[in-house]
Amino acid sequence: MPALQGDISLLERKVNQQRKDVRLVRQQQAELETRLDTLQTELQRLRGTVDESKHYAQRASDDVIALNEGLTSNRGRYEQELYRLQEEMRTIKTLLGMKVGAREDVPAPKARETFLQMTTTTVSPTESLVKVTGTPDPEELYNGAYSKLSTGDFKGSRDAFKNFLELFPQTEYSDNAQFWIGESYYRDKRYEEAIVEFEEVIKKYPQGNKLPDALLKQAFSFIALSDTNSAKLLLQKIIDRYPTSEQAEIARAKLKSVK
Repeated sequence: MPALQGDISLLERKVNQQRKDVRLVRQQQAELETRLDTLQTELQRLRGTVDESKHYAQRASDDVIALNEGLTSNRGRYEQELYRLQEEMRTIKTLLGMKVGAREDVPAPKARETFLQMTTTTVSPTESLVKVTGTPDPEELYNGAYSKLSTGDFKGSRDAFKNFLELFPQTEYSDNAQFWIGESYYRDKRYEEAIVEFEEVIKKYPQGNKLPDALLKQAFSFIALSDTNSAKLLLQKIIDRYPTSEQAEIARAKLKSVK
């Protein structure tokens, strides 16, 4: 009997120890499940942070692009006003010169009368200058074409810029004119035609100041056409060729958002 009681006591101790081990395992399992829940919560938070960062990066990229286009538009308006003032000055100088240089075939009173008629009519100073000189003014043609673009007359703007380039293919405004032809197609959502016209900027005016803008807008056009591979190549080309330029900054931001 004493031996049997000893065996029973030993079995009870083993059972108690197993129970303790089971409780310990369950406790550890509960701790692991709690830790797992914590890790999953943290992972979801991190994913949300990443998604939010992507969202703000994309929005920042879009804001930079919009700002760039806004600055370009404002610059065009300032150039337009400058052109208008310059043309008015040239018109007045021409008319004054006609008055001062009048001879017997154009008496001074007649010159004065002509000056008053031309400055009091509704005809613009530049139109008067064209009538006096008999030749179109490149700044006025450029100015008129850009005005059409600014007001949303994309076809009228294209036709006007093409007319400008036929008359003045190599001036300080020619590369800009070619760029705005591409831009008119881009704003008209005719992206394939826009790509072709921007390519003309690159081919015909490789030293012009519009070349990086043309590359950038080509990339945007390819993105609009869902050709992201071509877009990435162009964005990287801008970064490599013009690393410190404003266009390169836009390209870097856009490159991050292109899938």
